[in-house]
Amino acid sequence: RRSRDVHSVSMSAGKKISIVKVPFRGGQPLEGVDLAPDRIINAGLISNLETLGWNAVVHEVKTKDDDDDKVDASKDGGGILKRPRFVGRSGKELHDKSVDVLAGDGPSLSLFLGGDHSIAVGSITAMLHKYPDLCVLWVAAQPDLNIESSTLSGNIHGMTVAILSNVGQTSLPGFEWIEGKARLDTDRLAYFGLRHCDKFELDTIQKKNITAFSMSSLEHHGVRHCVEAALAKFGDRPLYLSFDINALDPGFAASVGTSLLGGLTLNKAKYLVECVARTGRLVGMDMVEFNPSIGDPRSVENSTHCAIELIQAACGKFLPF
Repeated sequence: RRSRDVHSVSMSAGKKISIVKVPFRGGQPLEGVDLAPDRIINAGLISNLETLGWNAVVHEVKTKDDDDDKVDASKDGGGILKRPRFVGRSGKELHDKSVDVLAGDGPSLSLFLGGDHSIAVGSITAMLHKYPDLCVLWVAAQPDLNIESSTLSGNIHGMTVAILSNVGQTSLPGFEWIEGKARLDTDRLAYFGLRHCDKFELDTIQKKNITAFSMSSLEHHGVRHCVEAALAKFGDRPLYLSFDINALDPGFAASVGTSLLGGLTLNKAKYLVECVARTGRLVGMDMVEFNPSIGDPRSVENSTHCAIELIQAACGKFLPF
C-alpha cells in the first residue's frame, strides 16, 4: 500500500487540481443528486488528493432557481423538454466560471463534481475553449444522445452529448449561448460501458460511426484493448473523462437515479480510468449522477467510496507495474 502512495506522489507532486462543485439536479427529476459534491468532499477527497501530492483548489457554481426556470418547454409551446432554460442557464454559468478558472496556466487537472450529467454541457464546453481538440471518453450506462424529437422523458441529462456535438438539432431554449462556441466532434468521442440505447441513439452511433464499447464489448475484448483502440484513434490530443457513476454495476454503486444491472466492477472501472491517466494527457473529469438520497446508508457509503476511488485513479493512484 505504501508503494502505491509513494508512486502516486511521484507522478503528481506539486500539481494543481481545480475542483468545481456543481450541486445541480435540473437535468433530471430526482432530488438528492445535488448533495453529491459535498458528500464526496466531506468523505475525505481533498485530504486523499493532498496525500497523493496534489494542491487542491475548490470552487462552486450554484445556479439560483427562479420562476422562469420552473417552466417546462411543453407549457409554452416548446415541446416535451423539462426546464431547458434552467439547465441551459446553469450550463452557461458553469462554462463562464470554468473558463476563468482555466485561464492562463490553469490547473493540471480539472474535476467537476455533479450533479446530474447535464453539467457536462458547461464543463466540456469550457474545456473545449482551452483545448479545442479535446477528446472525450464518456463512461456511462446510456449514451445521452437524444434530441428534442426523440426524447421520451424530456430530461436534459439524456441529451447532453447531442447538445455538445450539435447532433440533429438546432439550439434548445436556454442554450442559445452555446452557438459559436467550440463543439465536440463525434470523431473525438468514445463511449464505454453502454447497457441501454434508445433507437435514435443507436441509429446515430451507427450512422456517425461513433466509437462505442458496450458492456458486452468490454467483457469480450477486455478493458485495455477497448481503451487502447480509442486512444489510438485520438492520437496525442488532450483527454477528458466524463464519468457517470451508473456505469458501475449497482452491486458496487447503487445510489444512482438510473440503475441498470450488468455494469462495470469497481476494479474494471478503476483500470479504465488508470489506462487514461497513464497517458499523461488527461486534463479533466466529470463525476456525476451519484445521489446520496437513494439507498440505505451502506449503499450510500459504498457509492461514495467508488466515486473517490475513481477520482484518485484519475489522479495517479495506481501501482507502477
